[in-house]
Amino acid sequence: NFGLLLSQFPHVNESRPHYDAMLSLEHRQTVFVRLLNQLKSLVH
Repeated sequence: NFGLLLSQFPHVNESRPHYDAMLSLEHRQTVFVRLLNQLKSLVH
């Protein structure tokens, strides 16, 4: 597990908010891409 691996490093607690922000950004991007794909399928 990547999160478990990260927890082995001492600087993780400092970077955790950044890591969480990146995860939520990635999730929003995935949702956005899915929405775009649905729109494209409606247009064609």
